[in-house]
Amino acid sequence: MNEETNICREGIVRAVNGDDISVEIIVSSACSGCHAKSICIPSDRRQEIVTVKNTRQEEYRVGETVELLLETSAGNKAVVLAYVLPLLVLLVLLFGCYALTHKELLSVGVGVLGIVIYYLILKSAGKNVEKGITFGIRKKRSAS
Repeated sequence: MNEETNICREGIVRAVNGDDISVEIIVSSACSGCHAKSICIPSDRRQEIVTVKNTRQEEYRVGETVELLLETSAGNKAVVLAYVLPLLVLLVLLFGCYALTHKELLSVGVGVLGIVIYYLILKSAGKNVEKGITFGIRKKRSAS
């Protein structure tokens, strides 16, 4: 991860399996300013386990407090895939269908169907999308 990285969430190591580290995310108000908070933890849940690759080859212990990192570009990609592209699909289908048919209900139906198809495609491509949006991990820095 480069200097463009933001600290997204503090967590506790729950398991270490080779290069895979399972981190339990701790709910705190510090995430309110993070643009990627919706990726880190859903708002209706109190905790979540995130598996992170140990790319720095540092040694982590179960129970250790760590910082999860997410590159700004990965957060931006998630926002575009989850919000911007579906909005564009909806608008293009809604206005395009209305321009052709002048039927509002049909246009709304085509727009909604387009969004459903978009999210089904996104879900089926989930593993490929996840490869581009990965967390990093580092030992928690002590406050000086």
